[in-house]
Amino acid sequence: MDTDRLCARVAEVAEGVYDLRLRPDPPVVRRWLAGRLTFGTAPAAALGYTVLVADELVTNAYDHTGVPLRLRYSRHRTGLLLEVTDAAPGKAQTLAAIRDGARGAGTGLAVVASLTLDWGVHHDAAEKTVWALMPTK
Repeated sequence: MDTDRLCARVAEVAEGVYDLRLRPDPPVVRRWLAGRLTFGTAPAAALGYTVLVADELVTNAYDHTGVPLRLRYSRHRTGLLLEVTDAAPGKAQTLAAIRDGARGAGTGLAVVASLTLDWGVHHDAAEKTVWALMPTK
């Protein structure tokens, strides 16, 4: 592998974006994410939890908004940040209520909460992003 290709591959591992606008099948999204996160090495259990959390966030965007836009991951000193953005900012209040302990909904987000260091929602007038910070060890 030449140096330019290796550098590009390492940069791809640090941060990546997957376009969800055409609603790719979840297994395709999972394979894409796993392929990027396992470059070098990654503990199998941590990878499994990361893929599970990403799958839950993507599935929520598919099922509850109808307008998914992108899955983004980025490595940070504190962990791996997963972000799923959609074009339904009005749904942010529901997610905030689930985060604050509302019952009767959000089973998948309860799983997300139990596997992450933290998670949340931020939005503006056009988009909403649900994010989750995964531990790296």
